[in-house]
Amino acid sequence: MSVDYIPQPKTFVYDPKHDTKLDAYLPTKYGVHGKVPTLVHFHGGGIVTGSRNDGFFIPFLREELPAKGILVISADYRLLLPSTADDILQDVHTVFHYVGSHHTKLAQYLSSANLSVDPARIIVSGASGGNYPAKAAATLSSVVPRPLGWLDFYGEGGDWLSDFWVKPYDVIPHMAYYKYDEAKAEELERTKGGGKVISDSPVIFGTDLVARDLDNRFGLFAHWLKNGTTLDNLLLSPGLGAKLAQTPHSERLSLVPADKQHLLLPITPETCPAYLVHGTADGMVPVEDSKAIERDMKEFGLRVGTDYVGGAAHGLRDPKTRAPVGSTPAIVQGVLKWIDELVEVRQ
Repeated sequence: MSVDYIPQPKTFVYDPKHDTKLDAYLPTKYGVHGKVPTLVHFHGGGIVTGSRNDGFFIPFLREELPAKGILVISADYRLLLPSTADDILQDVHTVFHYVGSHHTKLAQYLSSANLSVDPARIIVSGASGGNYPAKAAATLSSVVPRPLGWLDFYGEGGDWLSDFWVKPYDVIPHMAYYKYDEAKAEELERTKGGGKVISDSPVIFGTDLVARDLDNRFGLFAHWLKNGTTLDNLLLSPGLGAKLAQTPHSERLSLVPADKQHLLLPITPETCPAYLVHGTADGMVPVEDSKAIERDMKEFGLRVGTDYVGGAAHGLRDPKTRAPVGSTPAIVQGVLKWIDELVEVRQ
C-alpha cells in the first residue's frame, strides 16, 4: 500500500523515576476514532544500546500501520549495564500499565483526538535485542493488558542455552557496518556501563552506512559473544557461560541458578500467538532462535506463523552489500496480513 503521510510522534515519559520515554504515532487513516488497535514496539540494539527512534527502527511500522488505523507506540527500556534483566522486565510491566491506563498524559493526548487504546487489541513487537522485552510481554501473565499477538523480527532469546550464546563466538565479521572498539567495550564492562542508568542510546547510520552509537555500547554485544559471557551478564552469574559451554544442551538448564531461570523467558501455555521473521543467514542472532520459539509454541499447540527469509543476514539484509534481501513488499505484506487477521483491521 502507498503511504501519503508519515506521522511525527509525540513523546511521553512513562516512568518518571528513570525518565524512560515512549513515542506515540497516531493513526492517519481517515475517519478513525474511538478504541483503536495498538502496536507496542521495542527497539533493537543487543539489549545494550539503541533508542525508540534511531536507525534500527523498522520503517514500515511507523509508516504503514498508522495508515491502517493502528496506534504505534515505540518504547525505550533500561539497557543492560548497569541495569539488569529484571529491570527490563519491570519496564515491560510499567509501559503496558501506562499504555492501558486512562489516567496518563498519553490517554489525555489520545482523547483530544477522539481516540483511546483498545486493551483487547494490543500487539507487542520486538526487533533483535528488543525481542527480549517483547517476549516478556508475550509470555508473562503478569503483564497487563495482555497482548493479543507478538511480532518477532530476527529476535534474540529463542534459546539462550544454545552454543551460540554460551560458547565464544566472533561476531565481528557479521558486523561490518559497525566499528568495534575492544578497549572501549572492556572499559564499559569494567565500569558497569559507566554507572549511569541508560535507556536511550541512539544508533545513527551515516552516509557511509556505518552505524555509530555515541556511547560505544553496542561493542558490549560483540565483546560478550567473543568471550562467551552473554548469559553471565544477562543473568548476573559470572562464569555461567563457561560452565554451560562444557555441558550438553539438554543439561544446561539445570546449571542455571533457580532464581535466574525466569529471566530466560520460556514459552508457556499462556503465550500469545506469534509471527516470526528471520533471515536464514543471520550471523548476529541465529535463525535457530526463532525456530526454537516456533518449536516450543507448537509443542503447546499455540498459534505461530513464520517467514524465514532465504540468504538474509541480520536485519534481512545481504551479508556483503547490506542491501535488502528477498521481496521486502512480500515480507511486509505477510506481517500486515497477520496483523489484519489478528485485530480485524481492514482498509
